Amino acid sequence: MRTGSLVGITVIAWLLIIVEAYLLFDVIIPFAPPIHSLGSLTALALLKVALTFGLGILWFVVIVSLTQTYIMSRLKRRPPSASS
Repeated sequence: MRTGSLVGITVIAWLLIIVEAYLLFDVIIPFAPPIHSLGSLTALALLKVALTFGLGILWFVVIVSLTQTYIMSRLKRRPPSASS
């Protein structure tokens, strides 16, 4: 049984986890507003939430599309069953 495409999905999933963890901890979290400005604090907090939510949606969409592509390729390769 060929497992290359499953390995590919696993590798892409781990790469997404690593890249998104980097983006979360090294790009999104370090946004630091000026301490004396409450309005920018709220705006940056909302921006952080939106960016984090966007990364989660991106990860979900990529994994679902990879899974659907894998399933469709497996269904196309399956020979039709002979009916009696």
